[in-house]
Amino acid sequence: MQPDERGHCVIDFSGSGLNLKRIGLHLPRPRSQRGELSEQMPKRGKLARGRYWARWRIYIRQPDGGETMKRAEKIIDRDLAEQMGFVLEYSGPLTKTDARKILEALIRESNAKPAAFTAKTTFGDLAREYIELNKPNWEASTSRVNTQIIEDHLIAKLGMRPVRELSEPELQRFINVYIESESSRSLLAKLGLFLRAILNAAADRGLIQHNPARRLRAKSRRRPCNLANTLEDCDLLLAQVSGADHLAVRLLIQLGLRSEELFALRRKDVHGSGLVIDEAIVDGEAKDTKTVASAAMMYLTPDLELELKHYLGTLPADPNGWLFPSTRKGVPTRPGNFLNRVLKPAAVKAGLSVRELGKGKATSAVNFQSLRRTSSTLFGARAKDPKSTQAHMRHTDPYVTLKHYQREVPAEVKAAALAFERDLLEQKRRREEVLEASTKNLTII
Repeated sequence: MQPDERGHCVIDFSGSGLNLKRIGLHLPRPRSQRGELSEQMPKRGKLARGRYWARWRIYIRQPDGGETMKRAEKIIDRDLAEQMGFVLEYSGPLTKTDARKILEALIRESNAKPAAFTAKTTFGDLAREYIELNKPNWEASTSRVNTQIIEDHLIAKLGMRPVRELSEPELQRFINVYIESESSRSLLAKLGLFLRAILNAAADRGLIQHNPARRLRAKSRRRPCNLANTLEDCDLLLAQVSGADHLAVRLLIQLGLRSEELFALRRKDVHGSGLVIDEAIVDGEAKDTKTVASAAMMYLTPDLELELKHYLGTLPADPNGWLFPSTRKGVPTRPGNFLNRVLKPAAVKAGLSVRELGKGKATSAVNFQSLRRTSSTLFGARAKDPKSTQAHMRHTDPYVTLKHYQREVPAEVKAAALAFERDLLEQKRRREEVLEASTKNLTII
């Protein structure tokens, strides 16, 4: 012990090997915590009545004697209370008082022993909770797709496996099965995303030390489809359909409509040479369009306007009636039904991008996306500048100006649309001339 320059005594431990930072590391610390209990989830919104979002701390003892703290969270409701053995002397939603008691029990249970060595949680348990926690933040269509993927591909195949037994090689082999079956890029990306997110929750709770899915490789072998049909292809396709189907396919090609926009059209949306796009069919219900720029007044070229006018004469006069109604009263045609019953069979008959399925069956790569790509390609080849094509496809913000201030369709867009229709009709005329000439030759012979 030596005095410093101010006369204070200083103890020098530099040569003793004593690590002052580890003093008190093994001393007991208070475990008093109330946790968090709320009727709303951060960034996800309000939960249903009787359901509460709970969050608390879990203390985990490391092999070196140190301690780490993790955050745990769970949805508390009546079902969980009954699973944990709580006797509720009332019916209906769980009260917040009882939810607090359940949270206290969860805190006692999770901190009684090191969670990393005693947890028996299965992957399915965490996956179902992941769905439950994230559903409020998903759109209706996204929620349906994500839930189906997690349940059909992850829970169905990995649900019974204890989380702490999952390894990186096992998960990579699991993903490889999808890669070898040439699954789409979208599916592989979602599988990787959900695996990492679900197992991140396990790591945060201390159920596992490291996330085994963090380095998964999931590169699809399927080539992206960039199909865009030629003018001749469009003519062949239109020759295979008639009536309402002909009009629907023509609107898809000439206006580049999305399928959900096409079948959300009503009689009142037709205004002379203009067609209002302001709704989209999502999960069978009419909702707002995909983006602000998607809402638009589309220009109907003369021949297309004439065909639409004749078609309207076959429909009831109800202004709110669907332009393409289903056989079920008051319901629009479902895009999936039109794709499988009309569009693909017509494309197969026209010989467009046909793929044999075996047993005398075949399909085509032609779909709504390819027709929208076709519209963009053919219209763009006739437009004077990219801005006209962007306005036609309704991809960018500049259309907001047209929507709110300029009610007329720009002259450049009209000119390109007229050139597009003129070439399409000319192709039809040529095909009919060839067909007529071949018919005459057969008659002479």
